[in-house]
Amino acid sequence: MNNGFTIIEPGIGQWRSADIDADELPVALRFHESVAISPLEAVFDARVTNVDHALDMAFLDLGNGLMGALNFRRARLLVKGQVGGIGDCVQEGQALRVQVIAEPSSIEDGKALSVSVRPRVTGRYLVAETGGARLNFSKDLPPRTLKALKEDLSPFAANAAIIVRSRAVDIEPAAVLAEAKRLTKALSSPVGEPGLVFSYSEAERALLTAPDSDLPIMIEGGSFAADVKKLAKSQWPDLLPRIKGYDGKNAFEELGVNESIEESLADRIDLPSGGWISITPTPAMTVVDVNMGSALKHMNAGEAKLVVNMEATMAIAHHLQFQDIGGLIVVDYIDMSGKGHARELMQLIERTMREDRVPVQHTGISTFGLVEFTRKRSGLSLRDRMQRQRTPVARDMATALDTLQKAQAAGLSAEPGKLVIKLPQNAMSWLITNDSLLDALEASTQRQLDISPGEKTEVYIRHD
Repeated sequence: MNNGFTIIEPGIGQWRSADIDADELPVALRFHESVAISPLEAVFDARVTNVDHALDMAFLDLGNGLMGALNFRRARLLVKGQVGGIGDCVQEGQALRVQVIAEPSSIEDGKALSVSVRPRVTGRYLVAETGGARLNFSKDLPPRTLKALKEDLSPFAANAAIIVRSRAVDIEPAAVLAEAKRLTKALSSPVGEPGLVFSYSEAERALLTAPDSDLPIMIEGGSFAADVKKLAKSQWPDLLPRIKGYDGKNAFEELGVNESIEESLADRIDLPSGGWISITPTPAMTVVDVNMGSALKHMNAGEAKLVVNMEATMAIAHHLQFQDIGGLIVVDYIDMSGKGHARELMQLIERTMREDRVPVQHTGISTFGLVEFTRKRSGLSLRDRMQRQRTPVARDMATALDTLQKAQAAGLSAEPGKLVIKLPQNAMSWLITNDSLLDALEASTQRQLDISPGEKTEVYIRHD
């Protein structure tokens, strides 16, 4: 593990994974919710319940109490030729197969989930999507792989578009074909009553998002590690040699991931020199403010400004990845007048942003010391996931899920007794509404639960 590894923490309703670098520091964080928590990217059979001509939108019943929203731009993919509005694309009562493309927060906020009528499911070895029959291969695949797969995959490509990814190289054809069968079935089977058709489990999502490398994938909990190994063996055998059990008891605590999360959500992030940065999301952009703090106490003004700006750049590069911040980011650097200092800063920006796993573009330094970055969005940022916009308090869902993580860790200890959980009233109400998670916790820990409201979250074992 000297070169780093990925750690996966199983949970109730939500699994988490983090990448740990060679210096044993967390550098990336990912969340993997069950479809009951976040239906993002899940495929549903749906029925059109209302066509709103004024909004040019259609609303759909997805089953399970979920509502979808289909805009005109996406609905027009259903028809060929010229169309004038949403009414030319769909009609009330029409059955459709759709995919949720909204952010996970929509389900908690009670909004309709944005859907697409052209589902696209990404597997480990290939991608399958509706909208035409074709078979394409990554240009990185060698001729021997193309020859081994082309004939056997052609029948699946009759029902969906299949793109074979570069990961399929040196993979047993049987594993690639099994994935093709599973994904194309989810897209091409007959449309039925509203309800879930396809979604990955939390464990599958965790494995699918693990970095492509030879580094270990550590699983916390012996029984969970055995389950994940079984899953990898049956679906993605190339991952099996990388999967190992984690020897500790609370991986995210022991590896500093929870501490990094707390630091990321703080109002200010301190820098080694005494300076600090603040990261503030707004509806239009994320604003990063760089401040001198106490840096001037240890060096002259010109040197201090450069040092703080350089440290801030390193911190910003880390937090863009760790917090998964996307969209427009504007950084307000400290004005510098030293000769060559702006050039040094821009060179560092170039180097650090090239190391990001997703594309990042940036401008030069403006007259006012501003640098604009754009980073591809890949979901909710950490702050958006954990806190409500403009209200720096934990989301009820996030509080409940975090409490479940702590409760599971406590419940799996050797100490006998009842598992006591206290948490704020709103979070408790959310948890009781999603009582299947409590059933899962009870089954996982084999303990009786005692849940009650409290001013703060507490989890402990009580001896009766």
